[in-house]
Amino acid sequence: MDIIGILKDYPLCHRCFGRLCGKVLHTSNYERGKSIKMAKAMELESKLYSLMEKYDDGNNEDIDKDNDDYKDNNNDKDNDTNHNLDACNNNKGNDMDKILQKIKEDLYYIHRSGLLEIKGINGEEEYSTNENMEINCPWCKSIFNEKNLNDILEGALSLLKDYQYDSFLVGTILPKDIKKLEEEIRTPYMESIRQEFNRVMGRLLVENTGKIVDKQNPDIVIKINPYNKKIELQVNSIFIKGRYRKLIRGIPQTKWPCNHCRGKGCENCNYTGKRYNTSVEEIIAEPFMEVFKGKDESFHGAGREDIDVRMLGKGRPFVLQIKEPKIRKANLEEIKEKINRSGSVEVLNLEYGIKRDVVFFKNEPHRKTYLAVVECEEEVSNEELLKVVKNLENSSIDQRTPLRVSHRRADLIRVRRVYDVEVNRIDPKTFELKIYCDGGLYIKELISGDENRTLPSVSEILNKKCKCKTLDVLEVHDEDV
Repeated sequence: MDIIGILKDYPLCHRCFGRLCGKVLHTSNYERGKSIKMAKAMELESKLYSLMEKYDDGNNEDIDKDNDDYKDNNNDKDNDTNHNLDACNNNKGNDMDKILQKIKEDLYYIHRSGLLEIKGINGEEEYSTNENMEINCPWCKSIFNEKNLNDILEGALSLLKDYQYDSFLVGTILPKDIKKLEEEIRTPYMESIRQEFNRVMGRLLVENTGKIVDKQNPDIVIKINPYNKKIELQVNSIFIKGRYRKLIRGIPQTKWPCNHCRGKGCENCNYTGKRYNTSVEEIIAEPFMEVFKGKDESFHGAGREDIDVRMLGKGRPFVLQIKEPKIRKANLEEIKEKINRSGSVEVLNLEYGIKRDVVFFKNEPHRKTYLAVVECEEEVSNEELLKVVKNLENSSIDQRTPLRVSHRRADLIRVRRVYDVEVNRIDPKTFELKIYCDGGLYIKELISGDENRTLPSVSEILNKKCKCKTLDVLEVHDEDV
């Protein structure tokens, strides 16, 4: 490491200089930095005294030897002194003043960076000895001084008092000029000032809050710019997972903005901004938002059912994400009871989840069991019903994106499997069709054929026009994944 070269261009304080080797020797950056500077200063001062003593005795031959030794001991190119020494050696020591002056300059650069133990040469007070001398370190700019740390601590505690949390993480934001400086002086063993400030402020917050630092999944991230004392909180979401049953038809799974005003509010939606008065999402989310005092929420279901389809059985898995909650702990059983009193939606198996649950529910395919009431234009015989079972059971269905959703879905042919089929006659033209199949299979189109976009279909097998009169989801088989 070019010690003198760095200190000449950047008068780094002890703490910052020690951070250049922050990944070696288990001690504080301050102690490490001061020790390195002191070792270099001792080397320079001893060489300086030796040269001056021999110069006064007129022993030029020894001076030349000492100059060679000085050169060998500075292979790391700490400064330009080697070049000057070579030049002086070639001149047989005729320019000793330049040698001595250069060593004194190098000592000055170390002293300027805060090593006040360098007092002067031969009793001469060549450098300031004021122990309160301010070091204008270009890297830390005194962000670690007690007043600055206390100001930031008080600001953070003031913001945190409105939130319930068990864990936190400090995130330090560095100005562009500090990032640029770190790139200029980077060494293989350097620790960023961000890491040290995170550590120092984290320790202060632990002492003053009694909370713990969590680097993986903190409740709150405290983002701090220690150079201008700006602080902001990133309050991480909480996730509630469970299952819901939709007991009535006519409500969508999620909020549906008005088609005319796009949610702004107009005469068509009675200024609600919504196409439908409520949704599964709103019925479930509103009691949670009231208790947890969140800023916003997102509802994530394992698939979705149409507005006119009920979700029965054990219910559909879901995750409710509550954003920027002020409260993080509540009685989930009480919230469940409040939701279930709605009479339209029930929730089961509520528990706290994690962010990864959202990815699982949204991206993993789940097999499903449906119960459809099929109505045909003509009467259907028992033999024809058996034919439906035989042709659909353990079959692959080629299904082009249905016409009713083609405006919002890519026009693709998707292959889905039907594993099991049961039929139960209701009347000569109507029967129940129970289907166990892959997720993503559109059951209404499996029945109607959707103008031959779904093959095979019930209509195609019977050669009769059929439609789905009602449809229920009986089970979402997430345990099969």
